[in-house]
Amino acid sequence: MRAIAVSVWIFINLVFFGMCGYIYLLWSQYWHYITRRNQEAQNEVHKVDNRPLVDYYQEQMPMEILHMQRQALIRSQTTPTIRQRSKPRFKSNHKKLASNCNNCDASTTKRLSAFKNRLIIRLRSVLHDESNVFKSKHDNPYNVEYHGTQRSPNIPQQQLLCRLKKMVPIVPTITGQESAFQQTELGLLVPNNKLIADNERFNTCAIISNSGALNGSNLGSFIDNHDLVLRFNHAPTNGYEKDVGKKTTIRILNSQVVSKKQFKFLKSKLYSNIKVLVWDPCNYTSTLEQWRDKPDFDVFTPYIKHRKAKPKTNLHLLDPRVLWKLWDFIQSHTSVRIRRNPPSSGFLGMALLLPYCNYIRMMEYIPSVRMTPRCHYFDNEVDASCTFGVWHPLAAEKLLSLAMNTEDDFTTFQLGYITIQGYDRLKC
Repeated sequence: MRAIAVSVWIFINLVFFGMCGYIYLLWSQYWHYITRRNQEAQNEVHKVDNRPLVDYYQEQMPMEILHMQRQALIRSQTTPTIRQRSKPRFKSNHKKLASNCNNCDASTTKRLSAFKNRLIIRLRSVLHDESNVFKSKHDNPYNVEYHGTQRSPNIPQQQLLCRLKKMVPIVPTITGQESAFQQTELGLLVPNNKLIADNERFNTCAIISNSGALNGSNLGSFIDNHDLVLRFNHAPTNGYEKDVGKKTTIRILNSQVVSKKQFKFLKSKLYSNIKVLVWDPCNYTSTLEQWRDKPDFDVFTPYIKHRKAKPKTNLHLLDPRVLWKLWDFIQSHTSVRIRRNPPSSGFLGMALLLPYCNYIRMMEYIPSVRMTPRCHYFDNEVDASCTFGVWHPLAAEKLLSLAMNTEDDFTTFQLGYITIQGYDRLKC
């Protein structure tokens, strides 16, 4: 019996130590896999962020291309010709560039095709890097809990816009009648008129990014010929009129620009006597009461001061819940998980104008061949994340915007703007 007991004891110990060894092996392989994935992601980010899109993107543009660019801009002053496509633009590689480049030679076609392909590859690379669950599972400052679908935007551009119209028919602002703001000082100071009146309609609207690629674009007069021009934050026009124009109809300001003294929200003429929309994000499921009590930045104090000092300014606060409706739209039309932060001001601006404009042209929202490492046309800050995203889900936004784009490759990647049809042009 003693021998049997010893044998059983030895067997149990062997089984126990064997299981421990097996578990240790699985655990070590698991962490080895995570370490390898993180290292690959870091290497990919390093490669993506620091490599120029095309080897010649800093070369001086040939004179014949500059001439074609000027001629194309002149032709573009008229109402855009909308070309229907059954699939998103970034799904295909066109051998022939369309109307705005009738005289393009083989080298121009090759140049733009190479730029376009590498741009799409980089946007997709950034998008997939952001979806790395091991890298970003704790990166959720706004407590996003998305339970909807995730699918590729491989649908016609009008259908894509119709879905956006259904999810976000208008971009709402705080009216002062909400229970969170009724009979409060802020609620009483909200302008009686809307940011954009219900009956206001515009044929062509221009959204001007702050991209450094606008330097040397010569888009200024083209921009000023639009019926409405939307700009962002503290981007100046004085001294940059040749490239960005001087006309401003609306400015969209984030709450940091409003709350931080260096941007001079209460004193600068940039924010006076025009339409101004201020936004500050709330949590994914926050109520207006929760946002009122705990905004991301103190947006309410400067808003009240500005309304008292300059009551004629059409200054409105965005209802922050719409940011997450836009985020839901982006996520529901992206096949991988996107960054769980609010959309950019550029995507917000597009959604704001869609109900009121027949055609929306977004300047340098999609990078053109003028793309540089500089963040903004008005300063010397260098950071590739300004173009491809480090906080907003920019890569997903830009791929979706390309799917909505009606312009040809020459206009998109050489002239530097995309065109998106407004809601009134759709047949939903």
